[in-house]
Amino acid sequence: MHRNLHPEDPIDEQATEAVPPMEELQPRPVVHAEPAHEAIAPVEEAESVAISPVEARTAAFAIGKLNDFLLWLAAVLEIGLLLRFILKLIGAPLANPFDGFLYPLTDIVLYPFGGTVHPIVGLAPIGQGAFEWSTLIAMLVYWLIFFAIRWFLRILITSPEPAE
Repeated sequence: MHRNLHPEDPIDEQATEAVPPMEELQPRPVVHAEPAHEAIAPVEEAESVAISPVEARTAAFAIGKLNDFLLWLAAVLEIGLLLRFILKLIGAPLANPFDGFLYPLTDIVLYPFGGTVHPIVGLAPIGQGAFEWSTLIAMLVYWLIFFAIRWFLRILITSPEPAE
């Protein structure tokens, strides 16, 4: 223990800390346990799950945001594939920095459709262009997949119509 060097000064008179003293905490309410015979009795209403309106709104908001993200992702993917289709059609060279970035990036999503239909080559004036059927098929398939997922998410957050 430390000796008080100034016994005439009261200790609690001045606050020496930068943080003011905390208020006293309120005691917790006591939770009374139910009698044992009531806790053992089966409850018939346990099958129905009640969801609070706040939880329902939070889930609907999260699903709505996921739906918006999927719409954005589908738009970016479709625009990227459309740009690739147009650039391949006019015969844009791979040496161009933009084409060198776009072709390998879209090759990833076109991999499943690689051998579907062979492209028609030699459409551009120089003879380097190609009409890629696989890109058009991929655009259609990806659009259908995103449409189905977004439709399913919309079903999750809408309430059923009342029966007449």
